[in-house]
Amino acid sequence: MFEARKITDILQNSPFTRSVEIFPPRNGKPPSLILDKIERLSKMNLDFVSITKGAGGSHRGGTVPIGFMIGDRYGLNPLVHFRARDLSKRDVENHLVDHFYFGIKNILAVMGDPIAGMPDQPPDPETHHRFASDLVHQIRDMNRGRYMRLHNDPPDTVRDGVAADFCIGVASYPEREDMSLEYTIMEQKREAGADFGITQMCFDATTYGRYVDTLKDRGVDIPVIPGVRPVTRLAHVDAAERIFGATVPPELKRKLEGKDEQSAREVCLDFTVSLCREMRAQGAPGVHLFILNDVDIAGDVLRDI
Repeated sequence: MFEARKITDILQNSPFTRSVEIFPPRNGKPPSLILDKIERLSKMNLDFVSITKGAGGSHRGGTVPIGFMIGDRYGLNPLVHFRARDLSKRDVENHLVDHFYFGIKNILAVMGDPIAGMPDQPPDPETHHRFASDLVHQIRDMNRGRYMRLHNDPPDTVRDGVAADFCIGVASYPEREDMSLEYTIMEQKREAGADFGITQMCFDATTYGRYVDTLKDRGVDIPVIPGVRPVTRLAHVDAAERIFGATVPPELKRKLEGKDEQSAREVCLDFTVSLCREMRAQGAPGVHLFILNDVDIAGDVLRDI
């Protein structure tokens, strides 16, 4: 029977980890769409695979069973994204118990983006979390065997129970518009109990290195894995800048101008492989590839880093 390893243990015992992020099919689509891809990924010597909840609060169920199958069926270490924006604190606990029963060790704790077209109203802090650090704190409480009171329990009490054993990851942003705020948020996440971080997509190793150095100077001593988006054409570059606010080197954009599909892919592949190697030279503990379910590009990058 497969038993997942904590990502912190993997990082401690590996000089440089290699991992990818995938997302579930939209509701109504067959699970084979992603399971066939996971089977191919299982042959690529990956350290872990993360499964998202779908961007922007989109309708994608299946994250927990896919996370379970990543390990049980394919022998890979799963990292399961946990989105709290739409959940009450009690819902959070119930869902986390499901994760615990499925033997899921690694959680990426995020608030998540607002659902497209819905107002971004601040939740009631009495019933909902406002910040990712609050979610991290609740997960850490469960790791300590501390659960929410029942409705008939006295106020401000907790119930003792079996201690969960989650390894808690958080998202980090080397290019947030307000970097002073970013460093404060990461301090809060670390204090709440975060064990490791994964960055938003980053296209510059120096930016990543400077970011991690500043975190360490401020006492945020958790490992932070750089997130890398293996683009394959100019449209991907435009989306990275427009949607995610990433800064793409002008040299890459210049090299892609006027290229046909195959030539553009080769230019991007060379760039991504070089970037991953530069990240390692900057002291990165590994790289996490946002492959958007493109298994072919995952194989090409992983083969050369």
